[in-house]
Amino acid sequence: MHKKHLPLCLLIASFFAGNLMAQQPTAQQPVKAQPQKTASGTAKVDPTAMSNQMMLVFMERMKAGNLKEAREIAAEMVYDHEKFQNTDAKEYKSFHSAMEKELYTLLETRSGSKKEIVWLEQPISDGFYFMAILDFQENKHEDALANIQKAIYWNPMRSAFYTERGFMFLRKNTGPDILSAQIAYQKALELADNAEDFAAALRGLAFVLVEKKDLDQALACLMVSKSYDSSNNDADEEMLFIKRLNPDLFSSMTFAKAKEVMQANKIIFEYAPDHVQVLIKLADNMPAASADKAVMLLKKAQEMAPQNTEITKRLKTLEKK
Repeated sequence: MHKKHLPLCLLIASFFAGNLMAQQPTAQQPVKAQPQKTASGTAKVDPTAMSNQMMLVFMERMKAGNLKEAREIAAEMVYDHEKFQNTDAKEYKSFHSAMEKELYTLLETRSGSKKEIVWLEQPISDGFYFMAILDFQENKHEDALANIQKAIYWNPMRSAFYTERGFMFLRKNTGPDILSAQIAYQKALELADNAEDFAAALRGLAFVLVEKKDLDQALACLMVSKSYDSSNNDADEEMLFIKRLNPDLFSSMTFAKAKEVMQANKIIFEYAPDHVQVLIKLADNMPAASADKAVMLLKKAQEMAPQNTEITKRLKTLEKK
């Protein structure tokens, strides 16, 4: 592998680095354990807002090198998670968005499950994700993989969790697990519902394919990833590495050919259609007073499937109101 790619969590940390200090407490101030109230059922909160807020604080602690407090924040996020035990009729999950919840419900219903899916008002999945990041930074790779698996258990719809899992398998201190990394990145591709996650999963898969000497597939993945995230330097550097190894392959690879190579090897190169259907359903179920939110959801769906005429019809109807 030519170039390591940073874990997604650290990339996010660098993105927020410019404004974290102004928005959050200093590293010396304690963080209130608000999730404890939620876990015990004595407070009602927005799980997405809580997750985002605590992510910012967590990132600040990471940036400051205060791993102890960062781990305390992650522990607060998973506090008392053991009390939520699945039954034959009910399943508890910790999603990050309504889209993830609806997508999971769709897939479970399709598989024949009739369980009630309960979206917990607690960011448990993100807490285990953060624990995994900390474990990996401390070279406790087996613990990191165990915690990222717990994050996936609580939220099996988050593409970024699988991308992180793939990274961890490639960088294990006992040696890379190429097959497990490939499976993780393929799942991340299947679940990605935004350009950043889709491109990250393609880049990760490309790194695996370079290790397997499948340079044509790797180059195809990298080229298509650039159509989702044109500014990423990791993809550029890996493409140059492949160019040095096989100049003829590099010069002959066009975008159209890249998609053909991926299709021939059953590699996903565009968003899964289920994402679009979920967004349409969410928009359709919005109350009339929330027409602006419905438009936002439909525009996201349109970005994912620009040729979908049903989306265009719905947008025209809503924008006339």
